Amino acid sequence: MQQQIDLGKGVLKGVSRSFYLTIRFLPRLMREPISLGYLLARASDTIADTEQVPAALRETCLAKFTPALNDKVVRAELIELISSSFVGYQTNEKERLLLERLDDVFHWYDTVREWAWKAIAVVLGHICTGQMNDIRHFAVNHHPCLSSAKELETYCYQVAGSVGEFWSEVGYQSAHRFSRLERAELDETGGEYGIGLQLVNILRDLPEDFANGRCYLPVSDPRDKELIMESAKEWRAKARMYIDSGITYAKSLRQWRARVATVLPALIARETLDLLDRASWDDLERGVKVDRATVKRCFRKALFY
Repeated sequence: MQQQIDLGKGVLKGVSRSFYLTIRFLPRLMREPISLGYLLARASDTIADTEQVPAALRETCLAKFTPALNDKVVRAELIELISSSFVGYQTNEKERLLLERLDDVFHWYDTVREWAWKAIAVVLGHICTGQMNDIRHFAVNHHPCLSSAKELETYCYQVAGSVGEFWSEVGYQSAHRFSRLERAELDETGGEYGIGLQLVNILRDLPEDFANGRCYLPVSDPRDKELIMESAKEWRAKARMYIDSGITYAKSLRQWRARVATVLPALIARETLDLLDRASWDDLERGVKVDRATVKRCFRKALFY
């Protein structure tokens, strides 16, 4: 138990930034599986993003990640690969600590209830598949951008939309009367919510991706900044639509704490989109992020949903 508290407060707080506020406000029974799922997903994301490591090795590690949940031999192989090939490249101290403590995170996974480890395995399978597809597309096949809107939305679903469905599963397992929506509708709106949050991340990070030779927006010329910015307008509108689904999702929840925790990322995402609407390419390069005062205002607003 002490190890789980240590991982939750020490490691989770360091790598989750504003999402830590959301997790802390969740009902108690939802907090553990959500926290554990987040740590595992963040670890796989760190592996995927360690570009100093050859793409083939990153893909190999991600392919082992979900099997490692329940296969101790694969787990040991994965931990050894991460220790020898990934930890040393981490310039972010908190992400380095997460990889160093990953074996402890896996041991935490071993202690949760059967429904929780099944739900975590499902969502990690989606996330790792999306991350592997991303590596294959950009780093292995060297395509400069995604080819279609469908491809972008599929990627967003895999790495984030699936998390909305995971959230629903955790909610229903923790509280029978979790939502006023039918389960199928809740899963659909939760999936759209996750897609919207991932689109916001992509739209905020356009210059960084551009500098790394990739563009997630399906444009005819990924080297044309004006074309990318024009396409971004359309995707901001889509992101708003999906974030609205998140508001619908949150409002349907019967538990007040779950409702507050769920709506907070949507409110912050709306504020971020407002900033992006006014941002130039130079502004994006400098970084677009809501300030602490805005986050506090969103939190106070969330209390009344």
